[in-house]
Amino acid sequence: MKKKRQADMKLMYVFLTFILSTPLTCFAQKGYEAGYVVLSINDTLHGTVKDRKDHPFGGLYKRIKFKNKRGKRTYRPNQILGYKRGESLFERMWLSASKGFLNQNYRVFPGVGKQHFLKVVHKGFLSYYYWEFEDDDSGYIDRVGYFKKQGDSSLVRVSQGIFGLRRKSLAKFFDDCPELAMKIRNKTIHNPIEIVQFYNAWKGEN
Repeated sequence: MKKKRQADMKLMYVFLTFILSTPLTCFAQKGYEAGYVVLSINDTLHGTVKDRKDHPFGGLYKRIKFKNKRGKRTYRPNQILGYKRGESLFERMWLSASKGFLNQNYRVFPGVGKQHFLKVVHKGFLSYYYWEFEDDDSGYIDRVGYFKKQGDSSLVRVSQGIFGLRRKSLAKFFDDCPELAMKIRNKTIHNPIEIVQFYNAWKGEN
């Protein structure tokens, strides 16, 4: 029994020694994922990218952290056009709020408003983005979905939390595609991906 206890203590000591010695090695890489950054001059630098703090505390960085063989750098939105982290792609946009009481839509004009990184969900005639942000109460990362048509400056919010699609504003946004607008009003289309697929298929034929 005594020998077993000594063996257990020795194992515990080895384990604790490993935990205490790893932060400067293994844990130093935590949160970085393979990817790239696209500089404002359109050069692409490949390496590893980190844009948020690790859970359980979470949080988004104001600057994108980047590492490659040449060293480490951080980038502000005005320094890069976008970046890729793992399988997630982000684009930089100039966003200014549209006029109107409690309006949650935005306009995209270079040099107007503030620069933000938006996560690309789908790219096409109709693009679908997530605007990620830190929740004020929990500190965790939340997101809001937006649609943008190719060649259009409008960025329109897709849904309203638990209330689902913002059908009235979306039907107006898609007045160039009456069939889709009707499906949105009649609730025969149920989620953002269905809207993206329908509009891009329609646009490809017209």
